[in-house]
Amino acid sequence: MDKTDKYLIIVAVVICIIISCLSPFIASGDPDGLEKSAEDANVPEEIETAVVESPFPDYTFEPLGSIGEVGVLILGALLTLICGYGVAQIVKRRS
Repeated sequence: MDKTDKYLIIVAVVICIIISCLSPFIASGDPDGLEKSAEDANVPEEIETAVVESPFPDYTFEPLGSIGEVGVLILGALLTLICGYGVAQIVKRRS
């Protein structure tokens, strides 16, 4: 890996962390997303048939409030980057 590639990866990780820290505070409390559209269309509520419960429902860790949201978002961003790196290494070895 080239030195500029490492620098680019570090900058990308820092940007992900900054976005994760800011998003709970600037996100709308009443978003116009899929759930809002379903409510407007009178679609029945979800049936809870999950095999495994989510460890962080709604991207938050309730005991910590907003700080919990930031922590969960940072954790999710880092796990996604680690998984992407792992897939890249597997593909690189096969090539």
